[in-house]
Amino acid sequence: MERYDIDLCLGIANQMLANHQDTPLDMERYRNAFGFPITGYYEKIGIDLKKESFEVLTEKFVQQYNEGIKSCHLFEVVKPILNQFKTKGQTQFILTAAHLDLVIPLLQQFDILHHFEQVEGVDNYHAKGKINREVQLMQDHSIQPEKTVLIGDTYHDFEVASAMNIDCILVADGHQSKERLVDFTNGEILVLNNLNELI
Repeated sequence: MERYDIDLCLGIANQMLANHQDTPLDMERYRNAFGFPITGYYEKIGIDLKKESFEVLTEKFVQQYNEGIKSCHLFEVVKPILNQFKTKGQTQFILTAAHLDLVIPLLQQFDILHHFEQVEGVDNYHAKGKINREVQLMQDHSIQPEKTVLIGDTYHDFEVASAMNIDCILVADGHQSKERLVDFTNGEILVLNNLNELI
């Protein structure tokens, strides 16, 4: 059975939870808990940050993620979608709350780095500063907000798009449930069930 990023993240969360409580997460609970800031997400699922510091937990996550992601797969539809956008002459960028040291090797591993004009990530492992990086990205490439769409899978992506006054599409087969995405955005934007609906 193929494993994806979300399966890996769920597994890591349960490994970390084992030191704090006996109740593991299932996928539904994970998607209904995950969010930003990460400290809030950890506390929501039952991790005691007084027992283990956020810094220690971050180090554990990064180590396990780097090891586990090598055996994960892309959704089959990802490459067709990227090719479709490229064929239409649409310039593509990546804006991520992950550290570039993690992201670039993954894009190379999955052979999709060449699709992107630029990859913009944060300079820390705490998923902080995404909006600031979006500002820089748009300035660097003279990106026009009215001609731009941000596609993401969390309500933070909607927050980033709103802050930059650009359109947003959210996809609910990632780290947050469709119900949360629709509720958070008050139904103001398109929330897709999965990536297949982008084609």
